Amino acid sequence: MQNVTISIDDLHPEEGWGCEGDESVGYLEELNKEFGCKFNLFIPSNYHNKFPLSKYIDWITFWLKKDWVELSAHGHYHNTYTRNDIGECEFFELDYQQATDRIMDSMNEWKDVGHSPSGFRMPGWLCNEESGRAIGENYKYVAIHPHLNDGINFGTKTIKGEDGIHKKDSINIWNGNTFMFQSHIAGDWNDNVWNEENYKNFRNILEFLSKSYKLNYVTMKELI
Repeated sequence: MQNVTISIDDLHPEEGWGCEGDESVGYLEELNKEFGCKFNLFIPSNYHNKFPLSKYIDWITFWLKKDWVELSAHGHYHNTYTRNDIGECEFFELDYQQATDRIMDSMNEWKDVGHSPSGFRMPGWLCNEESGRAIGENYKYVAIHPHLNDGINFGTKTIKGEDGIHKKDSINIWNGNTFMFQSHIAGDWNDNVWNEENYKNFRNILEFLSKSYKLNYVTMKELI
């Protein structure tokens, strides 16, 4: 039996980015009905300092009602403030204390909506040794990139893998027995978003894999 995880980054309570009625959300619901897919939703707790979760309890409740979804942490702001040369790698610019403070800000937002995420993925994948230590002290697992996070000692469980839902070539088995699919909910700068083309491609991937493997759809929390 091979495990399958499907993670989606950057959801926040903005139309088109993971709200009820969005086309992308419909694709997830269809995949759950057809295959039993489960999803890790990696959510910034105050995306771009515009969408604090504490003001969107109904949005969180909408997702928490789905037993095939795990809500996971994806930084606080997602973007950066002191450097403009690292994209939106929020935790790459922070030292240990700054990262700890940012995590506390994030956890307070989550606390206000009644949920405590077990897992974390860095916005933009990157962190440094100090911010990585702060992350590891506060989460049960970290979803990491197989190469970009080399050398970081998180001090907690790490789950590695990043095959895009748009891939049309080989699919890897990660962590011994798990297919790890990674995507973004939206964003025209990303190739692996949940549009119609990628939905159809990913559905074909699952059909192909199911002919060769017995698949067990899980969230990352269920792997630890």
